[in-house]
Amino acid sequence: MRISTIAAASLIALTALPAAAQAQGEYRASGTEPFWSLTIGARTMRFEAPGRPTVSVPTPRVIHGFAGEIWQTRRIDVNTNHRQCSDGMSDRVYPDTVTVTVDGRAFKGCGGEPRVSASVIDGNWRIEALNGRPVLRGTSPTVVFDQGRISGNASCNRFTGSYDFARGRLSTGGVASTKMACIDRGRNLQEQAILGLLGERLSVSGNRAGKLVLTGARGRTMTLARTRP
Repeated sequence: MRISTIAAASLIALTALPAAAQAQGEYRASGTEPFWSLTIGARTMRFEAPGRPTVSVPTPRVIHGFAGEIWQTRRIDVNTNHRQCSDGMSDRVYPDTVTVTVDGRAFKGCGGEPRVSASVIDGNWRIEALNGRPVLRGTSPTVVFDQGRISGNASCNRFTGSYDFARGRLSTGGVASTKMACIDRGRNLQEQAILGLLGERLSVSGNRAGKLVLTGARGRTMTLARTRP
């Protein structure tokens, strides 16, 4: 049986990704110090880092190596190793250790996106850290996920809204909060950071300690520890 030219092209493009990434249509990797991100789609491979021009090249066919997948182009080489990796900032655990070489410069980080089921995020959580740093002393910011509803305390004000969680991605579309003034600048900045991050589309994963790590598009993180109701 013959298949259409479009269908054949789509099939060839999809095989540029490892099996673990084909369901999502892309593979992601990132690193810290400096922060960088890599997205490998069926057709385009893109590397981004603050202060550097974005490098985008056609995605080559994946090479299935002994330890992991490899992509090789004139400007970007990617080498993955199926060995657990922590980003060193949030203690978030990824399935792959990744080395990316861009125009001759090597960047090391983590790749893949471990999925968290919806039942795992439901419940009461304490916001323990922002970008790997503990929240301010004397503050107790919280988040509650309850079957599509989100609520909590951002440091001074209560917030509420709805959320959607699918394929390891959390999206609220923004939350509504009360308007009580914070007593100091530090709390105010912390609250702005929390509410701002909750307004982004976030990836969700667990870490070694059983905590949740929410990560935004620019690498900002929020670490949650489960509490009792």
